[in-house]
Amino acid sequence: MAEHKLFQDERTGKLVEFISKHDKEYAMVKDAAGVITYLSLEQLVPYDRDKGRMAKIKAPELQIPEEQAPDAVVPIEDTRLNLNTAPAEQIAKRLPGVGFATAKKIVELRMSLSGERFANLKQLENIPRVNWDQLIAEDLIFIS
Repeated sequence: MAEHKLFQDERTGKLVEFISKHDKEYAMVKDAAGVITYLSLEQLVPYDRDKGRMAKIKAPELQIPEEQAPDAVVPIEDTRLNLNTAPAEQIAKRLPGVGFATAKKIVELRMSLSGERFANLKQLENIPRVNWDQLIAEDLIFIS
């Protein structure tokens, strides 16, 4: 399709300039006013300035190479516990030395804060009897 730059829109009769193939079914085109739009490849007919409308040709197949997933900077399997989203049951199960009663106090504290979330880990020091320094040092918790 790239060898022909000029096409006629079958629906409107408007002449458009082919810019690129958008996907398997659509093309990016520009009209005489410079407006860029997307049209179905089915409605585009090749057009020659000297000969006028030409026979319709089959659009070539679009070969899109498979995009590779980027290497994750943060591991997808994050084993740490997000204290801004974890329910009390999960906090009690995952954090050593934290029972269900203390886990409920953590959730209550979180709900009482502005935006119902912890802004920093220092706010956790309001919950007594938990060794927060150890949990942070062992990288077991985070907030987001």
